[in-house]
Amino acid sequence: MAAVLLRSMESSGLARSGMLATAVDAGIQVESAVRGLAGRAAGPADSDVARPHVHVDGAGPAIVLLNGWSASGLVWPSAMVEALAADHTVLRIDNRGTGWSHRMPRPFTIRDLADDVVRMLDDRGIGQATVVGLSMGGMIGQELALRHPDRVGHLVVLGTRPPNPAYVPPSADVTARLMSPPPPGQALREFMLERWAGVTGPGFAAAHPEAISEMVRAIVTRPTVRAVVLDQARAIAAWHGAARLHHLDVPTTVVHGEADPLLPVINAMRLVQLIPGARYRELPRVGHLVPYEAPAATIEVVRAATGARG
Repeated sequence: MAAVLLRSMESSGLARSGMLATAVDAGIQVESAVRGLAGRAAGPADSDVARPHVHVDGAGPAIVLLNGWSASGLVWPSAMVEALAADHTVLRIDNRGTGWSHRMPRPFTIRDLADDVVRMLDDRGIGQATVVGLSMGGMIGQELALRHPDRVGHLVVLGTRPPNPAYVPPSADVTARLMSPPPPGQALREFMLERWAGVTGPGFAAAHPEAISEMVRAIVTRPTVRAVVLDQARAIAAWHGAARLHHLDVPTTVVHGEADPLLPVINAMRLVQLIPGARYRELPRVGHLVPYEAPAATIEVVRAATGARG
């Protein structure tokens, strides 16, 4: 239903308007409700199905890492996780349909993914955490801070964007490359290397092939099926209500690569304008993969954020 609605509105020229976001959001919620009723009729729900899987490292105050589109919680750089876990509990969630959360209900909205974080924190007895979100994870983080501000000590968003209608999209060719499936006969690893190298800053992939390789190894260790990738794309398209960010009452740091081809840097500038008191750090020649392209800066920003609220 949501997919049909999205295609219909795109063909009618409404793809960039708030009407698309609102309508797709409604379509996802209706489809989810219908599937939920069907599931309850079939038999009792498994309680584990409604809980996201989480990778846990270290001990100490909590840092939640929210990953981006199409990848599981494995995708964060191992050196970054190790550095933060030296004195913090680092929690990397597998969003619905990814990693070991493949049995969770679908379809879903960004709001659903934010509420999953709260359930995870509740299950572990964690009252408040520093929340770090990359790309789609940054959208989840914003929604979490809006809906549950008491659970977020500091929000750090990396290479992300505001809700519709404030979002500024990339060029059509960038979107087409990312949404296309692997061509027949091409190995998944090779396809992923080409896909993600294409959204880094100038010269990064050639100079640091080991960084892209680490990310791709994490992706292919637990690949996300295409149906879930499209579910996530619909959830992103449906996310709306940029004016709500004027009421976001959580310390926020916005970090963005100046050369991001997937989410143009103007999106970060709009976030800073919308979120009261937001701090901004722009990284020269960095593209979309901020934790991989600028690991030292990312760790520095996250460490600073952990002391933002007592």
